[in-house]
Amino acid sequence: MGLINTIKMHAAIASGNFGRMFADTKLPALPQAVASVVDEVNKDEPDTTALEEIIASEPEFSVKVLSTVNSSLFALRAKVTGVRHAITLLGFERLRSVILSHSMLEAMPRPEGDLFDHEAYWTDTLLRSLLAQSVAKRVRPGEEEEAFTAMLVADVAIPVLLTTWREYYEPILKNWRSGRQRLASLERDAYSWDHAQASAWILQRWDFPERLVCLVGAHSLGDAEIKEYGMEDSVAGCISVASRLPSCLVRDHGRCERLIEHASSDLGLRREDWPAIYDEVLRKFEAVYAQFNLTSDKADKTLDGLASSIRTQGLELAL
Repeated sequence: MGLINTIKMHAAIASGNFGRMFADTKLPALPQAVASVVDEVNKDEPDTTALEEIIASEPEFSVKVLSTVNSSLFALRAKVTGVRHAITLLGFERLRSVILSHSMLEAMPRPEGDLFDHEAYWTDTLLRSLLAQSVAKRVRPGEEEEAFTAMLVADVAIPVLLTTWREYYEPILKNWRSGRQRLASLERDAYSWDHAQASAWILQRWDFPERLVCLVGAHSLGDAEIKEYGMEDSVAGCISVASRLPSCLVRDHGRCERLIEHASSDLGLRREDWPAIYDEVLRKFEAVYAQFNLTSDKADKTLDGLASSIRTQGLELAL
């Protein structure tokens, strides 16, 4: 069964009445320019000139695109100063990721109180997105940017739920912070739906491509469910594995060990690949975290746990 049909089965969010839950809520809106970039990139033959015009019309986007392509991530010999040249170097898929990541950073609500840590949320999001990208590079080559983008928007519902449905959702987050259960498991036990489904519903309201909506709606599924929904021939498994990376707010190195086990059993990822995966995630995070107004302090907690789990496998890290 194809991904589009899968949407009707899972990502259509039949088990959560989000339309009623968010009926009186003004969902965060992505700028029109972002929607225009996403629409153009999703075409069979994107128009570079059209993309250049959209991005050049938004000075902030131009700055983000140029700063990304000139970062240590690309290690270019000469500085890129033109948007069109930057688009060519980035490629359409990565361009979409860059625009979405920075626009969402501004668009997402910031719930009040101590329970939601804005920096931790985006640190987790960026690390998991980079991990999904690196894993996909090895098991779904050519689809790594799709994996990055889907993981980037996979948890958009969390700050929305905590803002609009706080009375009911706050206890779930408190239990998650204090225990060792996955957030999605706690949500399903309490309400028969999870934040992956809620995120998919929000992305549908934003007119995201059905394929991305479906991948987001499935990111909390296990391997058996992914196969049941006919999604094994996609990056769904890569995103599911990356979503298991523990939050920097939850110290549980055992989660990293289980993540490595799932990557091996579900995706056939070689254990010997993990030192290189770790190095890629670390290097890319260090290259871009400042652009997200993040520090490296919170990421260190998660990366240390992943490094420890890799060494437990008898593998040596380069750093």
